[in-house]
Amino acid sequence: MKISNHIFNLLHEHDCVIIPGFGAFVSRNISAKISVDKTKIFPPNKEISFNKNLVKNDGLLINNISLIENISYELAEKKLINWVSKSQKRIEKNRYFEIKNIGSISLENSKYIFTPNQNSIFLKESFGLNSIDSSEVLREKSSTNNSYLKYAAIFIVFLALTGIFSKNYIDSINKFNEESYAQANAEIEQKIQKATFSIKTSLPIVKLPIKKQYGNFHIIAGSFRLEENSAKKINQLKNKGFIEARKVGVNKFGLFQVAFNSYDTVDEARLALTEIRLDEDINAWLLIKN
Repeated sequence: MKISNHIFNLLHEHDCVIIPGFGAFVSRNISAKISVDKTKIFPPNKEISFNKNLVKNDGLLINNISLIENISYELAEKKLINWVSKSQKRIEKNRYFEIKNIGSISLENSKYIFTPNQNSIFLKESFGLNSIDSSEVLREKSSTNNSYLKYAAIFIVFLALTGIFSKNYIDSINKFNEESYAQANAEIEQKIQKATFSIKTSLPIVKLPIKKQYGNFHIIAGSFRLEENSAKKINQLKNKGFIEARKVGVNKFGLFQVAFNSYDTVDEARLALTEIRLDEDINAWLLIKN
């Protein structure tokens, strides 16, 4: 795609399109108007002007070239630099350079004079509307001419009102959307506050399991070289009802020690040890370990 087409398309969406190292095209909305020679009636549009001092790259044009043509940013930048170089050479050589669909630039007394293309439509709301040739109207008799001009004037007013209505309509939609968004946020915030501060006391109590802190007095059921054997012993003890049976570490010989249970005080441990020796294992013994 030609660089001029990229610029033309961007002017539909943006009010300023900068060509790095060359200048910028700036647009503003205008109402419907009649040409100076009164031969044409133009619909509402954007008026394009050229500013030679705006040359700093804002990335808009190069990014658009890169995206539309599916090339890297660096390649798009090189393509644009090449276009700028050729365009400046044409202006210096011919004192004139035309950019398709946008307008022409002429060099007069070291000044750039831009003449916009009057037939191009840059305003979205005016897409599909072309200029009207009024030359036939001017050839008619005075009375007929006045009638045609009256209708032409009505048409111009209609176009102007259409542009105003479109803008007002879009503005009203945007305002409505902003107000709706703000109202929705307010309602959501209110509901969050109610959910936060209106908690009833009748909510069910949640019980969280807390790991028991075992005491320092352990009744030992056995010591095992292999860890899997200590695990089997723990399962046997739990099946017998010692649900707190567990490993209490490894002794200095590298054996895994398994306890029937652990107690907070020595008195509790001695009482339990007597019962275990009578009912379970005469070889059970008491280990004091932090």
